[in-house]
Amino acid sequence: MIYFYLLATLLIWSSMEVLTKPMMNQVDPFFVTFFRFFIGGLFLLIFIRKKIPLRDLTLIALIGSINGLLSMSLLQFSVKLSNASTAATLVATNPLFVTVFSALLGKERLTTKRLLSVGMGLAGVLILSYGRIEGDSVAGLLCGIGAAITFALYVVLMRDFTSKYGSVNATAVSIFASGMIYGVLLVSTRSLNVPHIGIWQWFILIYAGVCVTGLAYVTYFKAMEKLGPSRTSLVFYLKPAVASFLAFLILSEPIGIFKFLGTGIIIFALLLR
Repeated sequence: MIYFYLLATLLIWSSMEVLTKPMMNQVDPFFVTFFRFFIGGLFLLIFIRKKIPLRDLTLIALIGSINGLLSMSLLQFSVKLSNASTAATLVATNPLFVTVFSALLGKERLTTKRLLSVGMGLAGVLILSYGRIEGDSVAGLLCGIGAAITFALYVVLMRDFTSKYGSVNATAVSIFASGMIYGVLLVSTRSLNVPHIGIWQWFILIYAGVCVTGLAYVTYFKAMEKLGPSRTSLVFYLKPAVASFLAFLILSEPIGIFKFLGTGIIIFALLLR
């Protein structure tokens, strides 16, 4: 059952960029991200088991905004401006930046092995960027890297709260709160553009909210309870390969030699970490 949780997490998280890519000319990336976090947050609320004091609740909401407002918005723009597989690969490098932020904030020691992992990962990103294929753009690549960096910062800042209140509790609050803040910002700036799309596209958006931003976090933390953080992090290590395969299969995205090489180096760097 534990490996079912792990497989479900991998497939769900690897599908997000691939399934939302075709609708990027019809749906505003800001709306996609807001909808994901609002619906996903509502779903996750049913798993909350601990009451969180107002002070910590406020801090979790602010930290959650780094993920919702910054990281996932950048990821959605990366999907819009580049190939889905490229966006998925770049955001999956976040564990490398977690290593850097953990060292800078005094959470972990930066060992030689971890430093080598970060260096190799960055080399893989550079190769991937240098050999960008049809459908990729400089802006899309930068958004993908920005998404990975900001998500890593979110992960490191959330560690104290996940330890204190439990991973599912803290994550559920951060996702729901960031979804609410996102909605308020879009409404107050008159930027909430509700798309006119078909039933299938709405189904994908609901899937992105309930499954990608909701259910997958539950299955991820369920797997972590038994396997531990290191083995569960295989999800991030394998996502570039699975997402690239799905993009090739569903979207017919090309896989050039530089992309293949860069993705391979990134996966190796993640495993080395």
